[in-house]
Amino acid sequence: MKQLQFVFSVVIVILISSCSKKSALQELIGEADVVKVYIETGGPVPMVHYETNDIDKIKMWSGYIDEKTNASADCRYEGKLIFKVYEDSTLMQFSLKPGCEQVSYKLNDTLFVKKLTPEGISFLNELKKIQ
Repeated sequence: MKQLQFVFSVVIVILISSCSKKSALQELIGEADVVKVYIETGGPVPMVHYETNDIDKIKMWSGYIDEKTNASADCRYEGKLIFKVYEDSTLMQFSLKPGCEQVSYKLNDTLFVKKLTPEGISFLNELKKIQ
């Protein structure tokens, strides 16, 4: 009986430890219905370069923002990302300038400034070329 309790306890510990909690950003990306990218064109209205409601393409954004690396540079932002979840949206600002490849956003009343991953930088630079 004690062996069975021990095995049961080990299984419970493994199950609990394998359940990882999603970050606020991961939850946002996982629940988003639409993603829009706006890049400043120098005119009064930014140009929309990208909009998708394809869930697989939206999920790719979790690989475009490096949540583990804080950015600290004081950068001028040249574009905006909008993640729309149901009737709510989250606005993010981004920069692609050398040394400032970062994104700034507020989730749950906390401001985050994170680096873009090489994949994120490449994706946004490709959109910028379309301009």
